[in-house]
Amino acid sequence: MFWGMTCKKSLVPTLAVATALLTVTPATAQIDRLEWTYRPIVVVAEASSDPVLDDIRIALRQSREALADRDVMVVTVAGHEVTVWDPALDETPDHSFDSDRLRTVYGQAGKPISITLVGKDGGIKDRGTAPGDIQDMLDLIDTMPMRQREIEAKARELERREEMENRMWGGETFGR
Repeated sequence: MFWGMTCKKSLVPTLAVATALLTVTPATAQIDRLEWTYRPIVVVAEASSDPVLDDIRIALRQSREALADRDVMVVTVAGHEVTVWDPALDETPDHSFDSDRLRTVYGQAGKPISITLVGKDGGIKDRGTAPGDIQDMLDLIDTMPMRQREIEAKARELERREEMENRMWGGETFGR
């Protein structure tokens, strides 16, 4: 009897902790739709009128090709508005996200702006607060093992295509 009572008492706090953890999961579950396909960069700002947010958007636009090459999808939360930008297509895909959930998971307490790099595996890889942090995030992506494998696979594919062209055309370059 004593053991059963102790078990019940210790189970209640454990269930409370498990429930608290489960309430965070749906917030990240929104981004999990992008897992294994994209590396989301989540930008959270208090308001869309923040001049630092404008600078971050400019830095992102200037890095469009680099972001596209690294399979980055940009999710911006400004106030309660969420926008999504796919640099590879230079368009806004049809994804809907809950601004409060994104702010809870990816915002940084006490910071008016936060930038969070999320890996293809869904884990948070880096955080920043300034436009210059975007280049640091791109550099970090390049050091990741998955990115290294992607680079190697692209190089192998390029070699394979060149080899096929050489076989087809007998090594002629036709103006290259």
